[in-house]
Amino acid sequence: MPIVRVPLACSLALCLVLTSAAHDGTAKENHLVLAYASDGAGSLDVFVTRVGDAPPRRLTGSRQDDFSPSWSPDGDRIAYRVNPRHAHAGEIWVMRADGTGKRNLTHTPRNAEWSPAFSPDGARIAYYSDARGGGDVWIMRSDGTARRNVTRNGALNEYPTWSPDGRNLAFNSHRDGQFEVYRSTAGGARQRNLTRHPGKDQWPAWSPDGRHIAFMSDRDGSEDVLAMRADGSGVRNLTETPTLDESHPTWMPDGRLSFTRHGDTGPMELWAVELEGTGAWHLDTPAEPVFVFAWKPR
Repeated sequence: MPIVRVPLACSLALCLVLTSAAHDGTAKENHLVLAYASDGAGSLDVFVTRVGDAPPRRLTGSRQDDFSPSWSPDGDRIAYRVNPRHAHAGEIWVMRADGTGKRNLTHTPRNAEWSPAFSPDGARIAYYSDARGGGDVWIMRSDGTARRNVTRNGALNEYPTWSPDGRNLAFNSHRDGQFEVYRSTAGGARQRNLTRHPGKDQWPAWSPDGRHIAFMSDRDGSEDVLAMRADGSGVRNLTETPTLDESHPTWMPDGRLSFTRHGDTGPMELWAVELEGTGAWHLDTPAEPVFVFAWKPR
């Protein structure tokens, strides 16, 4: 299907364009709120923008890199990663949605911690930590207390995503010699490989209805966004772009699937597809590359 670009309200580096057969090719302003990381100012910072409505607002501005934002389900807080520039270490912080009340939750300057993800009830945060060596998925209360190792494997288990009922987690693991998408209970029981493919499978994202898990894979030659049922069956390639790479699949509040896309040259852009692989959103970022991002829940 041809992509028609119809500018909405462009501000700074962000301009949202919607094209979809379901909308008869007309642009539609959704006023979705996006949190994202950008290094446009020289270091990675967390920004928030109401798409098609207001200029992006920078929420962080330290001399460190601040990125990997995750919204609380009520939209009042954002958890994110903070780490010294050019260093492997990192800690999990949280702030209010307006950037105030920044607080370090982990206080582990010698460890590497990243990819925070609020549970659906907002009471817990899943994240990656190498506190016990290797790297595992951990869970803590949203105030930073009661931390516990969930995967207990140490073979680089990272990027957790919650099922909508909060009972299960999906994450990528390197325990089999290449990255695969695994699933377990929130307590770490019944860990099993969902993808079982020699390609690289990463960045799982559980759909809002609980029926599907999207992920990035290079099994078809380039990095594409794929989706499968939550039990690992019915794998489908949603993008199939051999000359482009896509990553960081993230579900939008309306059930569409967004992701980053880039080629050998040019900036990283945000796109989205329907689960059926049709329609396209394009978030053009010519001046500010957009890295890990998250949509505010409605």
